[in-house]
Amino acid sequence: MPANLLEDRDYTIIIARSDASRDPQHPWYEDWVEAQASLIDLAKKCQQFDSDGITVYEASIPMWKYKNSNVARLAEILQRQNTEQDSEKPTTIHLEEALKETFSDYFANKANATGKKGAIIVAVLDQKPENTAGIAESLVTAANKIEKDEEIGVSFIQIGDDVKTREFLTDLDTNLQGRGARFDIVDTKFWHEIKRSSVVQFLIGAIND
Repeated sequence: MPANLLEDRDYTIIIARSDASRDPQHPWYEDWVEAQASLIDLAKKCQQFDSDGITVYEASIPMWKYKNSNVARLAEILQRQNTEQDSEKPTTIHLEEALKETFSDYFANKANATGKKGAIIVAVLDQKPENTAGIAESLVTAANKIEKDEEIGVSFIQIGDDVKTREFLTDLDTNLQGRGARFDIVDTKFWHEIKRSSVVQFLIGAIND
């Protein structure tokens, strides 16, 4: 599948990091640190294909959205999350809201004829999120609004090795059409799988796997 399939798309990167993994003593802390270079390489390629800048979310409550953004913003978020931990103000992860807003923006632009030919969304997480049913529903709804399989790709990247998280992501990857989706728009990977293949192949996999 040619790399030009990746051109003229909206690119969104969602960071959904648990509070627990920000503790240097936590086993996933080192995974986040080691994954940063791969995630930044991924964002560089997304930025190359997205003419008006990538969108970056911190999927928390409150949610932070950085539209028309760049690699430097993602790097700042990743670095800050390595050093910031406030036990007095715990972070609640809200992946569902970030996904819903991303889909809403895409389809609004498409309806106004101001959108691009497709979208790729990369969500990075280490823990099974709240309201998994709502996340699945959002994905099914989006899959049923598109006209062809490769229009939207959602790639979930797991940091760490939490079994419940893996089971949740595997279910999304293999059973979305079983939930009523017209197309299978989900792909899931462990973070170290980005290193084993080229970034371009990883992004193509988001819309082709």
